[in-house]
Amino acid sequence: MTISIDPVIGSIGPFVFHWYGIIMAVAVVVGLWVFAGQLAKRRIPSSHALGIAIIAVPCGIIGARLFSVADNFNYYWHNPGKIFGLGLVGLAIYGVIAGGILGLIVYSLWKKLPLLRVLDATALAFPVAQIIGRCANIINGDTWGPATRLPWGFTYTNPHAFLPANLLGVPTHPTPVYEQLWLIVVIVALLVLIPRMKADGMAFFAYLGLYSLGRFFISFYRENNILLLGMREAQLFALAGIVLTPVAIYILWRRRRGSAGAGRAAPSGTKRRSPRR
Repeated sequence: MTISIDPVIGSIGPFVFHWYGIIMAVAVVVGLWVFAGQLAKRRIPSSHALGIAIIAVPCGIIGARLFSVADNFNYYWHNPGKIFGLGLVGLAIYGVIAGGILGLIVYSLWKKLPLLRVLDATALAFPVAQIIGRCANIINGDTWGPATRLPWGFTYTNPHAFLPANLLGVPTHPTPVYEQLWLIVVIVALLVLIPRMKADGMAFFAYLGLYSLGRFFISFYRENNILLLGMREAQLFALAGIVLTPVAIYILWRRRRGSAGAGRAAPSGTKRRSPRR
């Protein structure tokens, strides 16, 4: 498939409009809509969704840029001015998740909301927003894979695409599409699993574990820097997510089971009344 779209839509005076920014804005709006609906299902006023977004979205962008800088430290070491650039290109998804969750936690503690239930409301919102956001990566060519002879490879021809010049005109693995397909699997799995999850927090960790499982293997087809043990940054965080998820779900299950058992137990200190004579 040939992709010749220019990542830049056009400009009006000093303002330059990119497909990336517009698509990411749509992803945030749709994700926020899903999040608000999930809050309402958990008996939390959906009006909190906007308040959370006002804090979480900037935190997510900052987190994403920090993760991206760490992944490309050598480049930013020699080009420090690029760290604080206004462009949104170069945002690492695990940084988005980490920063966004940090903002969510701050807001939830401030408003005294049930944190785990609020976290669960993101379980479907995150993958829906990610599917839309990856469309921006498809246009940009900024999450390119290695060259391939497979018939579904992406061939970028626009000189403004973000992949290396030596890959222009060369079919490459469409890694954003691989991720979109896996995210659809994640959403279907969550729609089946979430109604069966009785403990708060399980839905979020189910999303984290499922997404991380797919991302670990997809990252073998991403041309990112190797950081440790032959793995890329995203793979290291994905591996952490894969390990953390069953542990967290088990702890939440035990906590729920313990609370339920305590609720069924008779109150301590009560005395049995002797029958009247």
